[in-house]
Formats: sequence, structure tokens, C-alpha cells
Amino acid sequence: MPVIVVSGSEAGAGATTVAAGLAHRLAYAGHRVRVERLAFGANAERDAATFGMLEFASSAGTPVQAGAISAADDVTVIDASVSPDAGTIAGALRAVRVAVVLAGRSGGATGMTLAIENRAPAGGELRIAEDRLLAAPTVGTLIEASRARVLARSTEGERAICEHIVIGAISHDSDQPYFARFPRKVVVTRAEKVDIALSALRTDAECLILTGGSDPSPYVLDRVAASRGTTLLVAPEGTVETVRDIEGTFGRSAFSGDAKVERIGVLIASAVSDEALTRLLGG
Repeated sequence: MPVIVVSGSEAGAGATTVAAGLAHRLAYAGHRVRVERLAFGANAERDAATFGMLEFASSAGTPVQAGAISAADDVTVIDASVSPDAGTIAGALRAVRVAVVLAGRSGGATGMTLAIENRAPAGGELRIAEDRLLAAPTVGTLIEASRARVLARSTEGERAICEHIVIGAISHDSDQPYFARFPRKVVVTRAEKVDIALSALRTDAECLILTGGSDPSPYVLDRVAASRGTTLLVAPEGTVETVRDIEGTFGRSAFSGDAKVERIGVLIASAVSDEALTRLLGG
């Protein structure tokens, strides 16, 4: 069966994201799929673990060496990241090569069977539109960026995804309806604003960051402990500084989690036509 080697034109281009999306597209087109992460780069262990949790494809779940890869009964998708050996591996396996390039940057796609433009202004054939969910950071990323103390973890913990940053207090709008407008959110407010914190918790915030360094009210701690739906953090700086610290995490977070996998599956289904899929399969 065909082997497809996916490599990024540069670091952060989205090779892992596209590899997962292609595996999803192939699986739902009726193919048995294996997806592996090449043992290259700092994120290899994390990316391989993500592949290992996919329900629609098989995977070792750990990085694989180039010499250990061989054709199989399944369609094999290999995430080569930005490995300089991607071309050599593809040649040795007689593989189809897919280049993932960032929007507006055509370099690195020369000689590829297929080039997929990632984070494009709009979706289309072989173009994946920039997407809020795919760009969203995890709670773990927010913890690192804000240098916060973790007081309580939700059931999903550091893997939870936060698409929106919502700031309290709310001046002219009622706080709870305001917070409820935003799915998958992190709410940032001063530790002493107990009413705002409780309102955020009632609207199922993935993460609540209390700023200023002070410990929260026992009411807030009790509510978090009862629901286990929100990770509670205390950041050392003020609200403005904390928001500044975390807003730059969008677009830099790792590809992981069921929500992102399903989202890239939808986007790849629109970007890779049946004709392009046939080309990938060597037809």
C-alpha cells in the first residue's frame, strides 16, 4: 500500500497537523491507515503520543527511526516534520511526498507530489484556512506562559483547549451571560473579584486565571473542587500583564487533543478533493 511522507517547509508549518488530517481523510474514505512520527526534532515524543491516541488509525505511539519504516498492508502516513532526510526516506520507500507550506510562502514545495498551504486567508483546494481552534493554546501552555501556580486541575487538566481569552470585570454587561457567549475559554480576573470568578465557573470555563498573586476566596476553591470542570491558576502579575503574556500563545501551541483532531479532519476533507486523494494514493 502507498506510503505518504509529510514534511514542513519550515518549523511550525503544520506537518503534524496535516499528517493527522490526511490520516483522518484516508480512514473515512475507507482505507486502513497507519500514521507514524519520524524520530527527528524536539517534539517527536509528543507528536507520536498524539498519533498513538487516534481512534481511526494505528500507530506505534513513539517516534520511529527512518530505517524501521516499511510499506505495510495499511496506507502509511509519516510525519517527517522538517527532517532533512525526508526526501531520502521518501525515495527509499517510493513514497508520495506532501509539503506543508505556510500561507504566502511557496519555498520548500519544489518537487513535491502535493503542496498544502496551511493557515491560508481562506480555505479551498489544497488550502487550509487559519482556524481559531487549531491555533488555540492548551491550559498547559497558558500555565507556562503566565508562570502561574496551579491550585486545582480539571478532569481534562492541562490538555484542555482555550479558544478565547475573556477578561473580567464586565462594565456594562451582566457577567454570566457575557462569559456564556464564549466556548472553550480562559477567564482572567483579579483574585479579589469573587463574584466574577464564580460567574466564570458557572459558565464552564476551561481555565480561570486569578491575577495579582493572592490566594482566592474559599468560595472559589469550593466551587472548583465541586465541579472539577475548571483548572484554577494564580498568576503573579496583574491582569493586563497576564493577558499580554498569554495572548502570544495562540498559534504556537502543540497539535493535540480530540477537538483539534476532529477539526483538522473537517478542514482536510474540504481541502483535499477526491482527485487529490487519488494522486496521493498513486492513482
